[in-house]
Amino acid sequence: MKALAHMTNTERAYLLAQLFPDRLKEITGFIKKEAELFTANKDEVYKKWNEMIIDAGFWYRLIANFERRYIKNGARLYRNKRTFRDQLFDGYDALFSIHALIHYSEQAECPLKLKQAIHLLFGAQKLVLIDLKPAS
Repeated sequence: MKALAHMTNTERAYLLAQLFPDRLKEITGFIKKEAELFTANKDEVYKKWNEMIIDAGFWYRLIANFERRYIKNGARLYRNKRTFRDQLFDGYDALFSIHALIHYSEQAECPLKLKQAIHLLFGAQKLVLIDLKPAS
């Protein structure tokens, strides 16, 4: 196994999937909900956007890419570790998936060991710091 510092995002995602295969459905579902939340609050996000590394348009292209991959792959995203890795954590598209994964780690339903693994593999800092509240 490679040293953590030398692993790519896809390798880290695959390791996470190998360690927590029973949580992939929950994780994938959370990423989908995160995409829906950003899509539903697009105007608010554009108004509050203050990230300097990327712009909101690029962020929404990442979300659109995730949505297309979710529709195309469906259950394979959580049933197949390689599909999870390749479709959600490759290239720039990994930015949104990692952001959502870190947000998932902040939720009460995320087990401590999974939270620690996410933080070890991907860090604890979300890329976008706009706080959106799901509609009740």
